[in-house]
Amino acid sequence: LHAQLWAPIEAALDGVEHAIILPHRELHYVPFCALHDGAVALVERRALSLAPSAATWLAGRTAMRRPSTVLALGVGGPSLPHVASEVSAVASRFTGWSRVRLDGEATLAALRDGLAGADVLHLACHGQFRADSPYFSSLQLADGPLTLRDAAALPIEAGLVTLSACETGQSRVAPGDELLGLVRGFLMGGASMVLASAWTVEDQATADLMSAFYGELVSGAEPAQALRSAQRALMAGCSHPYFWAAFSLHGRATV
Repeated sequence: LHAQLWAPIEAALDGVEHAIILPHRELHYVPFCALHDGAVALVERRALSLAPSAATWLAGRTAMRRPSTVLALGVGGPSLPHVASEVSAVASRFTGWSRVRLDGEATLAALRDGLAGADVLHLACHGQFRADSPYFSSLQLADGPLTLRDAAALPIEAGLVTLSACETGQSRVAPGDELLGLVRGFLMGGASMVLASAWTVEDQATADLMSAFYGELVSGAEPAQALRSAQRALMAGCSHPYFWAAFSLHGRATV
């Protein structure tokens, strides 16, 4: 895939540290950061992010200010034993206020009520992509599923929404290259960027990635560079792309 998709444009990207990718059709399903040239993965060479279209990206691009406040919700359980520690670690990274809602407190009402003033929204829970009916793709909160339509109706002020769950970045590509999935819902709700996963992720590796990502972000790193640094750090201990390559940044303000 690297030879077919990336090698032909590599020379034109000399000196580019952050590439914004606008995938077409099935290319939306490619984990670009894991493309390998036989020596290193692409994430070793530059930061990457995804945008739904050139017009959308150009109309909405803006530099994200350094975040200081976060609303973090987590719903764990036996199959997600690291959710509580992940949410606590994420909250501890922020210098301003942190609103944390765990397990039974992580409801849709708590989500709506806590959004005002949050620079970042972090959701750690079970996720499900419904290929048969993408509008029913969901995140499992304490009081039920949060669907694409629910996300689109949220009053999101946060520049960044992180969907730390399985399959949150999957979408069905509709005619016109339109994407139907949870990322679309949160962008419609007002988020500038959404960090989401392409497959079923491993709980501990995800917690480690998120802690490293936010550490870089609140220190002033641009989001794509923060993700790149976190992925490279995780790669050192978990070399298989399954553990570090699932998450990508989607949206408009990816500069």
